[in-house]
Formats: sequence, C-alpha cells, structure tokens
Amino acid sequence: MASKSSSRRGLTLGLLVIVAIFSYVDRQVFTLFQDDIKHELGLHDGQIGLLTGVAFAAFYALAAFPIARYADRGDRRLVIAICVSVWSAATALSAFAQNFMQMLLARIGLAAGEAGAGPAGLSLLTDIFPKDRRTTIISIMLAANAVGLSGGLAIAGWLSQWYSRRAVFLIVGLPGIAVGLLVYLLAAEPRRRGVVDPVIPSQTSISDVLRTMAASTSLRWVALLLCMVPVTGFAFILWGASFFLRVHDMDKTETGFWLGGAMAAGLVLGNLVAGWVSDRFGQANPGFNGWFAGLGLLASFPFGVGFALTSNPYLALGCFVVVKFMMTLHLGPIISLCFAQVPVQMRAMTSATINMFIGLAGVGLGGTVAGYLSKAFTPAYGDLSLQPTLAILSGCLLVGGIAAIMAGLTAKPIAEDA
Repeated sequence: MASKSSSRRGLTLGLLVIVAIFSYVDRQVFTLFQDDIKHELGLHDGQIGLLTGVAFAAFYALAAFPIARYADRGDRRLVIAICVSVWSAATALSAFAQNFMQMLLARIGLAAGEAGAGPAGLSLLTDIFPKDRRTTIISIMLAANAVGLSGGLAIAGWLSQWYSRRAVFLIVGLPGIAVGLLVYLLAAEPRRRGVVDPVIPSQTSISDVLRTMAASTSLRWVALLLCMVPVTGFAFILWGASFFLRVHDMDKTETGFWLGGAMAAGLVLGNLVAGWVSDRFGQANPGFNGWFAGLGLLASFPFGVGFALTSNPYLALGCFVVVKFMMTLHLGPIISLCFAQVPVQMRAMTSATINMFIGLAGVGLGGTVAGYLSKAFTPAYGDLSLQPTLAILSGCLLVGGIAAIMAGLTAKPIAEDA
C-alpha cells in the first residue's frame, strides 16, 4: 500500500464521498417524479419498474466489469472522472425525454456511468488507507450513498415547489461534470504493489471472480444474500416515494423531507455503526461480520412488514427508519468479509461483482417485480396496491439473514501482505 499523507488521503476520501452522494442524488430525482413521468408519458407501473429496474440494472452490470477490469490496474481517477461526467450528462438529458424509449436511453446512460465509479473508488481507497480502517472507509462510502439517497429526495422535493421535473433534472445533473474533473486533478492514485505499468488492464476477469466465489462455501452464501436482500431494499427505495404519495397522500415536498430524513437516519447511522463494529470485532475473526450482518437482517423483517401495512404515516416512517438501519448493518461487513477472502488484485472486480448482484437483484428484480406486482394488485387495492407488494417482498430479508450467518460460519480468510 502506497504511503500517502493524511491530508491527501482525506482529500481523496472527501472527493469520493461527494461522487457517491451525487450518484444517488441523480438516481433519486427520478423516483420522486416517477408518478409525474408515468402520467406525462402515458406509462403504467410495470414500465416505470422497467425504467428504474431491469433497464438500469442490466446496463449497470454490463458496464461494470470492463470498467472494473481496467480500474484494477489503470488510472482510477480517470475512470471515476469519466463515469461521473457520463452519468451527470445522462441525468441532464432526462429533462428532454418525450417518450418511454427516450427516457430508457437516458436511464441506460445513467447506469453505464454509475457502474464504474463505485468499484474504482473502493479499490483506490483500500489502497491508500490501512487495513485496520478498511470497513470504516467502506462504510463511510456507503453512508455517502445513503446521504445521496435521502438528499436526492429532499432536494428534488424542495425544488419541485418552484421548478418542473425537467428543470430539476438539469439542475441536479450538470454540476457532476465539474466534480469529475476535480477528482481527476486532485485525488491520490498510488502505484500498486506488483503492478509494473499502471495503465495495463488487469488480467482479472468476471469468470475469475465467479470461480473464486463458486469455490468458496462462504462466498456462495454471500451470493445468495446478494440475490435476496437488495430485492427488498431497492423495492422500498425505488417505490418509497410513490408509496407515501399514494398510500399516505403526502405531497412531493412532504415526501422528500420526511422520507429523505427517514432514509438518512436509517442508512447513515446503519453504515457508520456497521463500520465501527466490524473494524472493532471483525478484524481478528472476519466470520463475525457474517453473524452481525445476519442478525440485523433477521431483525429488520417485522419492521419491513409494519412499514408496508400500517395506515399511520408517522408509524410507517418510524418503521422505515428501523428497517433501513437494521438492513444497512449488513453491507459494509459483508463487503469486508468478501475482501478478506480474495486476493488484493481482485478487489475492484469483486466489488463490481457485488454491485452486479445488487444491481440485477435489487434494482433489476426489486424495482421491476414491485412495479408489476403493484400493477397486478391495482384492480383489488387501487392506490393502495403498493402495500401488499412491499409486505410480500419483505420476506427476502429472512432468507438473506440466514445466508449471512452461514457466510460467517464458513468464512476462510486468506493471508494478506501488510
């Protein structure tokens, strides 16, 4: 690991935190306005689910691996700068979409841009910070994602008082291009151990990572977890705004403020607590991370059902805070558990693989299945169709909790250079 001054490390972390926030702000703007987009473009919930789900997730997964493969040995600052610029431009172009296909193309651009920044950023940060701070750094980045998720709702809700949804897409999209340039100019990029030429693409491939996961009982359990938990998590995130607008009759400003605040409280606290606990208790025994993650997921299930079914909006918000807090305890420790079981040069590709599972299962299945379930329940439930939809999808948390515990029990960390 390259030696870098604490100030340069701090600057790099700060810039990547901003990148992570911008990433999720750009995603969340769509969710607050998706009912408007649905009516304006003449769509149904299933098509909205496709725009937030499969269309986004498929291209996110397709773009993630070639970008991560380069990032494992290439200039990660350049990767991040280009990715931020692409997704920011795609967000701005969403303002001009006049039909389903044009909005689909904008969502594909957003997905392709966002696919590379996360893995490249985590790979860079785990190089410049010491091993004993790894889970904390990962959790800070996940907390930044949470700030973006909640802040995106709050910002979009506030802006909706004065601007149309088209103007809001432009306002939140364009500043990201400047952020990408700052990352390229100011972030640290250490020379990695064992890399002769940092511009030569890594030889690690998706098949290498999948073979490594398939050969490890622990990582197979992780794969099951990553196929289940994101379904619930992203169904709540992608449809949460519509849930409060339809079921609890809030307006956009109220929804952005209350749901954004609830999301921030649960996700930010969950990520920071998870990072501290994992670094304190999971270093000597990485398997602890699986136990810790699993218990949090199991505990979150009843609150997920309560969130979906209660008729009281404030009780729903309280349940949302708790379920997001308990769910969020798993991700940082699970990523750290994965990193402990793969070689250093495979981490960016491993991160991309994790993102693939999260993207395809969560954004893809979670968003899309929720949309089509809601459409199926509409004849019987009308505007309340999201209640049974989200209650049913909460069941994935039980399977994910068991998988996390089994991943911890079967973990076999590999030796790592200091």
